[in-house]
Amino acid sequence: MKQLPEKIALDKAVHGQRLYQGSLELQQMTRLKEVLAESIGTVEFSIQFERAARILGKAQVKIKAELPLICTISAKKFMFPVNIESTLGFIDDLAYEDMLGVDMEVSWVEEGFVKPLDIIEDELILIVPDAPFDDSAEDNDETKTVSTASEQAPNPFDVLKSLK
Repeated sequence: MKQLPEKIALDKAVHGQRLYQGSLELQQMTRLKEVLAESIGTVEFSIQFERAARILGKAQVKIKAELPLICTISAKKFMFPVNIESTLGFIDDLAYEDMLGVDMEVSWVEEGFVKPLDIIEDELILIVPDAPFDDSAEDNDETKTVSTASEQAPNPFDVLKSLK
């Protein structure tokens, strides 16, 4: 499999309707590593460049991964499944932002080039929740804690019953 180029000439990719696909190691994504529990794992991706009316071009981006995050409730590591399908619209002038389709996310182009690793990493950073929560954890532990706490604490309304 060919290595993903550091940067791609957008006009050539759009006119040639190029497809870049493969997998990357999480450790290659320096900005994403800051929010991960560890940087072990892979990311599968596909970036299909296409022509678009009134803007520089667009790309269909598909990303699949499992990101190791720390649950804010239990403080334990869990795997956060990611399955992204988005459409990026490329612009180099803010005046063109209004010309993007409603289903397009804006992607800024500098000097006619895009960085595919940055595209993938940006999409992953945007999908990571601010407060990661492992919803696969059993609710039973939480229910047990609440019920035992309520059994131990005296009911403040018991004092009112004696006043009747």
